[in-house]
Amino acid sequence: MDDENNNEIVGYFTLLVKPFNIADEVSGELRKKLSGNKNTDVFNSILIAQLGKSDLYKGKVSGNAILEFALENCELAYDLVGLRIVCVEYDDVPYLNDFYLNNDFKILQVNCNQKILAYLRF
Repeated sequence: MDDENNNEIVGYFTLLVKPFNIADEVSGELRKKLSGNKNTDVFNSILIAQLGKSDLYKGKVSGNAILEFALENCELAYDLVGLRIVCVEYDDVPYLNDFYLNNDFKILQVNCNQKILAYLRF
């Protein structure tokens, strides 16, 4: 929120807890890292479901700043409920891929909806 400008929305994000199915090609080692069990087919995570900023603030606020704020809130959720995996799902577009990889996310798989599923572990 922009306190100096009528509390306009600068950026936003939404968080939710979501289980994800793990693709067959994901290794047992990575499954264990995500869930604690190398044989699991599902893991729970905090999903950053939306992340964006107002067109009025392009060039004034970076996507990195909004993502950092979202991750701070994910860390608060981790402290409360113990979920240490944060995920994002996004279209396979170079600038989105670069954005998340540059912010320490790792690609896990391509989901059945053809979206890339990337994760970050606290």
